[in-house]
Amino acid sequence: MRVIVFGASGVQGRHQVHILARAGHSVVAVSRNPKPLLVDSKPVEIFAADFTDTHAINQVLQGADRIFLNLPSTSFNQSEPIISAAKAIGEAAKKAGVGQILFNTSMPVPKEPQDIRAQDDRREMRRLLRESEVPVVSIEPVVYLDNLLEGWALPPIRDRNTVVYCHKPDLQVSWICHHDVAQIMMAAMHRPDLAGRDIPVGGPETVRLSQLTRKLSIAWGRELSYENQTVADFCDKIGKAMQGRGLETDEIVSQMFKAYTYYNEAEDAPFNIEMGSVVDDLGVELTPIAEWARRRSPWDDKGYF
Repeated sequence: MRVIVFGASGVQGRHQVHILARAGHSVVAVSRNPKPLLVDSKPVEIFAADFTDTHAINQVLQGADRIFLNLPSTSFNQSEPIISAAKAIGEAAKKAGVGQILFNTSMPVPKEPQDIRAQDDRREMRRLLRESEVPVVSIEPVVYLDNLLEGWALPPIRDRNTVVYCHKPDLQVSWICHHDVAQIMMAAMHRPDLAGRDIPVGGPETVRLSQLTRKLSIAWGRELSYENQTVADFCDKIGKAMQGRGLETDEIVSQMFKAYTYYNEAEDAPFNIEMGSVVDDLGVELTPIAEWARRRSPWDDKGYF
């Protein structure tokens, strides 16, 4: 199939490009400023398009069979342009006769709105995509293992051998990796009967932070400690890190506080996903935490499986 991957320069999109190319699909990696891209020494087609450029969007979708759609987070970006991009991509996909859109929400999207802007925006994007009448499957991951190798989570591991995350001690989390989300999306693109489904996805193991840390210690061959960061401390550090960046810091911190309070306290346990039925239905094999850790390290990270 000819698969167009939007957001291909981001960490999630790059994994999707790699897994699709290795499976023999014709992949077009779309990003604002694409760079030459090789998968197993073979070049991947690239295409430059901004989400606001409707002409470029229409052009790249000519002849496409599937779209893998990754859109920027509205936690740290203005909502309106990104929501408009979802609408434009849906309309262009309809015009081009695309058979299916696989929408990676990159976060849980609960059935009942929680007054959390990033979730509400994803829900609106999903609605607009489906309004185009192109079949849409919404893939909704929980927490990424790969987050441990990025942003604020990486320095404590690399520098202090400490896993710091904003999860309360008894929070059960079905950590998933980018590779597994990509393979779930690839399996789902062969299933037209999944149109209209919203599929929460997690990994094969559901663990507390203490259990995660133990598995990482064994896989990485070094003793790690862990710290259950409180929501208040997490948000305080985010606020300080954003100072001077020209962002609406107070609003962002307020939204992050609301989101992480929900993740930690919600009765519907959005981070705890039973994946047995999804695995059986899609025929995918998920990556255990220890296997992921043996392949990805904070001290010697090779990037892809």
